[in-house]
Amino acid sequence: MRLSNRAVRPLTAAAFVLGALATPALATRAAAQMSMPQPPSQIVVSGRGEVQVAPDRAQVQVGMETQAKTAALASQENNRKQTAILAAIRALGVPAAQIQTLNYSVMPIQRYDQKTQRIVIDGYQVSNIVQVVTDKIEQAGPIIDAALTNGGNRVAGLDFLVKDRAKAQESALTKAVASARRQAEVAATAAGGQIAELLELTINEFEQPQPRAVMAMAKMEMADAAISTPVSEGMATITVSVTTRWRFTK
Repeated sequence: MRLSNRAVRPLTAAAFVLGALATPALATRAAAQMSMPQPPSQIVVSGRGEVQVAPDRAQVQVGMETQAKTAALASQENNRKQTAILAAIRALGVPAAQIQTLNYSVMPIQRYDQKTQRIVIDGYQVSNIVQVVTDKIEQAGPIIDAALTNGGNRVAGLDFLVKDRAKAQESALTKAVASARRQAEVAATAAGGQIAELLELTINEFEQPQPRAVMAMAKMEMADAAISTPVSEGMATITVSVTTRWRFTK
């Protein structure tokens, strides 16, 4: 089928009008995109600060593990020895509020019998762990000795802590930010420019623990019972890291 010229002309005119209307809109959009401000050049660096402080608190975890044919017998033996351990620790002058039970468990001692192809229970194991916190660092050794000489057969951990870390944290944070700024300045100079204002600062705080872990499953045999277990608290390290974003100018 052929269309006459009269049928074609209105379509052409309509297309021309639509094109004329669309052109200014596209031009306006392009101009708006060109006029949008571009984000400033930036330098992102991380900084780290460390401060060493002397610990002023000891945290000791001691306890007792017992085994018997029945759970009741294992528990009775454990409770008897644990009572003696707690009494010896309190005799050192440690307040009851600073002694806390962390774990008390009763578990069957199991084995696989090849003949019957079944799980057999040979007895029961009772474990009791208490945590002692003291502000006297020198008491850490005597607390361990009090446990071991009164039937204890497990030292689960020994940690040295810092009670008030606020001042050390502030000092470490100051060092971390200063380190980040120095790195940003060096990077900006190498790139032929300099840093302007700080755009963003993120603080990521964490402490490097200084544990003195002691693991013992049997009573320590000391040549001289009068000699206390030697401990050394060392220094605790407070570490703070930051991430910074600076505006870069040439």
